[in-house]
Amino acid sequence: MACLISSIGFDEKFLVRSFLRRGRQQVDYVLVVKPSTENEKTEKAISSLRRLLDEAHVSLEVLQVDHMNFPIAVSDVMTWLRKSSYVDYILNLSSGMRLVNIEILTAFLLLRLDAEVEVEPESLQDVVSFRVSDMMSYAVDSTDLKILSAIQKGENKIALISKKLKIPNATVWRRVKELEKNGFLSSSDDRLVLKNKGIIFLNFSRNSQL
Repeated sequence: MACLISSIGFDEKFLVRSFLRRGRQQVDYVLVVKPSTENEKTEKAISSLRRLLDEAHVSLEVLQVDHMNFPIAVSDVMTWLRKSSYVDYILNLSSGMRLVNIEILTAFLLLRLDAEVEVEPESLQDVVSFRVSDMMSYAVDSTDLKILSAIQKGENKIALISKKLKIPNATVWRRVKELEKNGFLSSSDDRLVLKNKGIIFLNFSRNSQL
């Protein structure tokens, strides 16, 4: 089960849509981070969201932060996360105040805590999703890039990569595990698949050589 986290503005529509996409089967706790300034529309939005979540038997918590004091706001979110028992998080960055959303995201980055991030574009026709780990730095070298490139071209097993690149199996295994740990790829049914971070670094490497 996951904890859904978002700021909230004058209405709750983005949060409601985010919850309904998953339902009670995936989300059993919602944290709303709200700015310190009191606003009647925001309070109404929270009340409306609470009614929906109560019907679904999902808990709602409101964390108020001093949004105009960036270091304090970020540390308050970090403190909440440190005390949380959740492992899986979903960050909806479509709702509410942009500054508060940046403070939430910064807290995750500083704690090196992974989460699924979702953003709805202005058209409201789709959702862009990525991981916090896609934004975490990692020093890839030429061997890492060759491995990522081989996976993108269909060499999706360690033995195939080793044969293609003429690198020992043990070396490829070790590199793949490190790349997987840092969010560049995933392993599914013994097949290696690039994640967003791996695709980003490959494209960046190719563009840099132009």
